[in-house]
Amino acid sequence: MTKIAIVLGRGTEGCGVTQCAIQMQKVTDADIFSAYDKKWGRAKGLEIQEKQFIMGTEWEMTADIINSNYDLVVVYSVPSKSHPQDCQDNFIPFLQRITKRKCFINVDHKAASIARNANLKEVCENVDVIMTHSMENDFCKFMRKNKIQTPLTKMGLGFDYDGHRQKYWRPIEEQQHNMVRWIGRTAMWKGPSLMIDFHQDALMENGFITVLEGLEASIQYPLVLYRDNKEENPVDRRIVENYFRPEKKYNEVKFTQDLYGKEERGKGAYLYPQYINNEAMMRMARSAFGSDLYHLKAETYGNNIENCHAECIASGTVPIFHKHFCDNVIHPVQGKPISQCENSGTIGLGYDNFKECRDLMIKLKNDPAMRDDWREMAFEFWKQHSDGETVVNEIVDLAINTNKNQPQGLEEFF
Repeated sequence: MTKIAIVLGRGTEGCGVTQCAIQMQKVTDADIFSAYDKKWGRAKGLEIQEKQFIMGTEWEMTADIINSNYDLVVVYSVPSKSHPQDCQDNFIPFLQRITKRKCFINVDHKAASIARNANLKEVCENVDVIMTHSMENDFCKFMRKNKIQTPLTKMGLGFDYDGHRQKYWRPIEEQQHNMVRWIGRTAMWKGPSLMIDFHQDALMENGFITVLEGLEASIQYPLVLYRDNKEENPVDRRIVENYFRPEKKYNEVKFTQDLYGKEERGKGAYLYPQYINNEAMMRMARSAFGSDLYHLKAETYGNNIENCHAECIASGTVPIFHKHFCDNVIHPVQGKPISQCENSGTIGLGYDNFKECRDLMIKLKNDPAMRDDWREMAFEFWKQHSDGETVVNEIVDLAINTNKNQPQGLEEFF
């Protein structure tokens, strides 16, 4: 059996890349080596088995341990430009010192995220194979611009649906029938504004409660709070219970843990800050509807889900995903876009179908048996799409067997 070392050069961030490493570890029994030069608040509450080291001072020793004990190295993240300088500087020598086969998996979608990686060109040139979501995304443009000729191929994203279900799934009677819970970040491509608008315009008057968890108080916060945010002083503030970036002029207060579970009907969407994963999943499991409204350009999905998508599904909610995502991701078994598939158990939400989604959700809210059928359909449908064992084994096979001398997918680059 191939012994795998997973390297988190950016550390245990607690976001999607960390979950990807955990999913691979579950299937392959890999060891995770996490650079702890920088600490991340989101890592709290994650169940992860890892070997911590300091890239700035322990890179040689760690590389030697990997050379002595492992057959394959999977790099899931690299230091960012905001990491300590010695961490950034030592990562390339660290890769060069490792003599075993090395695979770099790029999970970043946006050019801005790609640009935050330190020495990324050199990283790409010091591994044996590279994987990414789509052969038409911003990362591929980065490779073309920098004339990187390392073999490149597309990868999937898998999730341990059965394991997550066993831990979190609750009987339908224990769910709050009118609760909608979105998880994500403040990034607009995660869809927080769509979730808030849907609640304000369609759900609030029909007895639903909507909670958004994971919002950072970043520079983009006005895009979440205001519909008209093009001016210096934005107007048309959304109806919200805002606890992630309180504004004094609205007499808003900071978030406290005792707010969980006290949400009321007839209020705007509740906006909460970063969450502890395990605790958020327990709240998700008791919610009737779970949502990740991630959306990208059609050509960049690569048929992949996010881990947050899978967490909603495997926690036992009826999933609400972005309609554009559902229109452009193809199910591998049915061979059609998700929105055209049968028995998906999934709601595709866009600004053009609020009424349709609202009416369906009212039926599901009022009919526990129907909702139970829907969440079971969703679980089976998406497990067919991206079961962790199948996808991770495909990634390992690609990492080992992609030909070093024949780059894949780069013919059109040069």
